[in-house]
Amino acid sequence: MEENNTSRFIPYDLIQKKLDGTISEREGVLLERWISEDTENHRLYDEISTISDDLIALELYKNVDTNSQWDKFKLKLDKDTIVQDQEISIPIRTILHPWMKFVAAAILLIVGFVCYLNFDRWMGNEIRMYGSAAQQSILLPDSSVMVLHAGAEAVFNRRTFPEERIVKLRKGKALFDVKHKAGSSFVVDLENNYVRDIGTTFEVNLLAEDVEVLVKEGIVALSSGKGDHAEELVLQKNQKGLYKRQTASLSKIDLSEQNDTEVAQKLNYSNIRLDSICKDLEKHFRANITVVGDSLKARKLTMYFDGQTIKEIVQILSKTLNAKWKSDKKGYSIYE
Repeated sequence: MEENNTSRFIPYDLIQKKLDGTISEREGVLLERWISEDTENHRLYDEISTISDDLIALELYKNVDTNSQWDKFKLKLDKDTIVQDQEISIPIRTILHPWMKFVAAAILLIVGFVCYLNFDRWMGNEIRMYGSAAQQSILLPDSSVMVLHAGAEAVFNRRTFPEERIVKLRKGKALFDVKHKAGSSFVVDLENNYVRDIGTTFEVNLLAEDVEVLVKEGIVALSSGKGDHAEELVLQKNQKGLYKRQTASLSKIDLSEQNDTEVAQKLNYSNIRLDSICKDLEKHFRANITVVGDSLKARKLTMYFDGQTIKEIVQILSKTLNAKWKSDKKGYSIYE
């Protein structure tokens, strides 16, 4: 069972007919059209199909009378062995029986392991959430707040969350406003490392090659990996931590020490999105620039800067786009 904070239509009736083999040609066309509309639809259909296959395998396993099947197999094996014993002096039955019991035990072990791995998914404990353009706040069981940006995906286990406050961020960008809980850290689990927090507000952005963590309030620790040997980089308010996936290296930028007197030197952008320009300016000036609104982020510009400060550049960008801007201790913001 999955819970989604969006209102996406899911044709469960057509999916069920497809899995049962009773779907009509017209219904099949409708289902294929829905699957092809969005990659998320395709992923969801594959996951439901996988769950269905797992349940079928489990049901078959539950209906098998292992004692009866073993007695039938043993009777047949004994008959074959009597004929073979006339020509072979070594009793084959004494060799085969332990081997077959081992195979049967291995099969039961595999089935049990599959059931164990999928327990939370089948019981509805795994809650999967997706970001939307509206960036709505999601209240977690411990009263912490998570905001997923469009395209982001996160998962948590509501059965174990009260004891282990862990949210798995699978992709995209998310903001966390963590509720302080004595003796219990809040962990954002990533693919190769994690972010550990003890009551604060911070932002995690999963990029193609890097992980960016921006601390807005409090203190967090960004790790270089997982396990006992992982190092942690402590980040405080107005500091941005960077994790390089390829080298597993950590670094940080102190945004509170941004230099408004530093000037650009021959920065050229040709038909580039505003959010990409701001990301490049952030690295150049070590400043935090926030663009509010997906439509504004997608606006493309052709600009050339040489000799301007970061404040002057933000003003130029805002005027060119007929947008507004402001600055504070956290950096600069451009909005409509």
